[in-house]
Amino acid sequence: MLLGCALLAAQGSALLAAARDGDALRVAMLAAHNGERARLGLPPLGWSDALAAEAASNAATLAAAPEPALSHVQTNGGKPRGENLWLGTRGAFTFDEMAQSWLEERDLYVDGAVPEISSSGNWADVGHYSQMIWRSTREVGCALSSSAEVDLLICRYDPAGNIHGRNALTGERAPDVRTAPRPAY
Repeated sequence: MLLGCALLAAQGSALLAAARDGDALRVAMLAAHNGERARLGLPPLGWSDALAAEAASNAATLAAAPEPALSHVQTNGGKPRGENLWLGTRGAFTFDEMAQSWLEERDLYVDGAVPEISSSGNWADVGHYSQMIWRSTREVGCALSSSAEVDLLICRYDPAGNIHGRNALTGERAPDVRTAPRPAY
């Protein structure tokens, strides 16, 4: 019985490793992003190897940090990029589950201009989701890096979303209350 458990564990590890290669990541992330975008009538994202390379570099740096989430900074050579970060127990989550955690933010999302896009009052509660569906974003590239304890997924986006004063679904700028016409009394 013990040998059977060891064999199953070894097979499970091999299956997880096979399911976590770069092609599987690309397929899972494009499916998650483009499935939601299609549901909303938005254009699909294309995969960018350049963005994936940027994500891989940043993910490796963060995974090596003692506190990856606290060390999260964007390093992109000065180019404005959007970025989503996911952090979880090493080997415990599939790519689909990682992306699903961002998609679940839709439950708090409200159609409006950043930062007025969350029913919680905190736009960061839906920031991953709004980047995934940002209308003007055309490309995504993602990478996974791991430490001894955690898996760290980063997706980079071009052009970036979550632009203050703009709507994710339309790209339109919200009216500025300082320049909006005032009613005549």
